[in-house]
Amino acid sequence: MGIRIMNFIEKSNKVLLFFAAIFVIIAIGKDIISDLLRKDYSEPKVQVIEHDDALKEEQKPKLEKRYVGQIKEVHILEITSDKIIEEQSYSANAEMMIVSSPFSLSSNVVNLMFTKEGEMNNLLFENNALIVEFSPTQEKETEYQNTLSKNIYSVARQDTNKDGYLNQYDKKELLVSEYDGTKLKSIMNDIQGYRIINNDVVLVYTATDSDTFYYTFNVLSGALLKLDTNL
Repeated sequence: MGIRIMNFIEKSNKVLLFFAAIFVIIAIGKDIISDLLRKDYSEPKVQVIEHDDALKEEQKPKLEKRYVGQIKEVHILEITSDKIIEEQSYSANAEMMIVSSPFSLSSNVVNLMFTKEGEMNNLLFENNALIVEFSPTQEKETEYQNTLSKNIYSVARQDTNKDGYLNQYDKKELLVSEYDGTKLKSIMNDIQGYRIINNDVVLVYTATDSDTFYYTFNVLSGALLKLDTNL
């Protein structure tokens, strides 16, 4: 009888341990899934409001700041917003500053703030715009990254497809700046996107309803050349 009781207790302990292990696995799996969902990619998207509507108190964009990192002596903060005021026109301010690094930005970044210790902060844009793509200065070549002497940006400024939002489906502008955001310069309008294909060489592409066009942009020389891709 005593042996049977001991065997029963031993088997009961194994069953309890099994269920405890299942419970732990479920709990850990739930946390992992929740974490993955929080970090899941969402395309850049910000609601566009008319200038007159922005004058109403309830329509004012809500701006928030988040520290994203540091390159050299410059600290970088992203500025996010749920809304953006549609501007009629924009000209790049070459004296505005931007700095960046391979940091993860939010999907609704409409500006970047750069600040140095003991100095006033600087904003990338005078008028907020959606940052769709961003490639920071890269000093060292790695297995997965080419060197890049300047910061590269793809920016949507106007709701060109009239869906009420600034997003990746609107016409975008390609811009570059020095690592610290100085000398901000527009390179090309109405782009679809870009890829860094070699050290300081960027492939830029545009599209119409019937064709796609490709250009190479040399970051060091500033040369923008169209590739002959006619069929």
